Amino acid sequence: MAVDARAAVEDTRGIGRYLRAILRRLAPREDVALTLVVGGLSRWGVRAALERAVGNHRFRVSARVPRKADVLWNPANGTFLRWRGPSVATIHDAVPFRYPHEDRRHRRRDQVPFLRSIERASRVIAVSRFGADEVHAVFGVPRERIAVIYHGVSPSFTPGEALPHAPLEIGGYLLFVGDPEAEPRKNFDLLYEAHRAAWPHGDGPPIAVAGGHAPQREGVVHAGHFADDLASETSAGLRNLYRGALAVVVPSYHETFGMPVVEAMACGTPVLASAASSLPEIAGDAALFAPPRDVAAWSAALRRITQDGDERARLIAQGFERAASFQWNRSAEQHVAVFRDAAAR
Repeated sequence: MAVDARAAVEDTRGIGRYLRAILRRLAPREDVALTLVVGGLSRWGVRAALERAVGNHRFRVSARVPRKADVLWNPANGTFLRWRGPSVATIHDAVPFRYPHEDRRHRRRDQVPFLRSIERASRVIAVSRFGADEVHAVFGVPRERIAVIYHGVSPSFTPGEALPHAPLEIGGYLLFVGDPEAEPRKNFDLLYEAHRAAWPHGDGPPIAVAGGHAPQREGVVHAGHFADDLASETSAGLRNLYRGALAVVVPSYHETFGMPVVEAMACGTPVLASAASSLPEIAGDAALFAPPRDVAAWSAALRRITQDGDERARLIAQGFERAASFQWNRSAEQHVAVFRDAAAR
């Protein structure tokens, strides 16, 4: 099978981490012959970068889809590859359609790869039931063509002693994972407003941002942009931040999975999330929820998750159990079944 593997070596967001997690489980299999397609990337060092990302050398590298490929997997929403054979597309979200860019040319650039990928796909993978509903509603894909396959949690995300991460105090900060500036749907502005309302005198725990950028605001600390997953599944830097956080906050008004939710739970960290989109589906009863547009509710929830010891103990215990139900090995097996079905068609 062939895979559009561009995101494997350059994407540090959830999509890239998802692709690497699946490839790391496909490459060692004797019943899967991988060709990783990296058209559009510099050829210098691509093979070595892919081997680091996949943790294996059992794959071919090509600039285009081989003619003899039995199926092509487009794992990152849209595709730019030319291919007329059977294909599978993973659609992570419909953000360019739910929240289209106001500039027509920018909007078209965002949307066309999605449409091309879905039009050609024999099967579509959605990462949650919410995501499947969105694929059906936005793109009109028949439900029988959609397979819901949840993400997993890397075995490296476990509880343990946190190491110091200056200037943050262990157990004394709220952790936000993502880029508040590049992704408005992450709803950082509401979180910040709720934080200011919860601690109007500025004596609350700081908000640590793990992502590409962080707003320069009082009480906000940029904890770094972690790309260690590009070469290892250990994700030591991000794991350390999870372990040291007082709580992980996910105020997004639109998510189709929300990896930080289950990763934080696996590390024994309580989670406060929006009662919106896929987040209640993924977190179940193992997170504290607040409406994504309600500042007062979020302010109260922030105080509760940081100060209510009984509630924190409940969330930690139920979080461990919830996180254990998301496994990358199971996810990879389900992917293989979809690839075989598409190839057979």
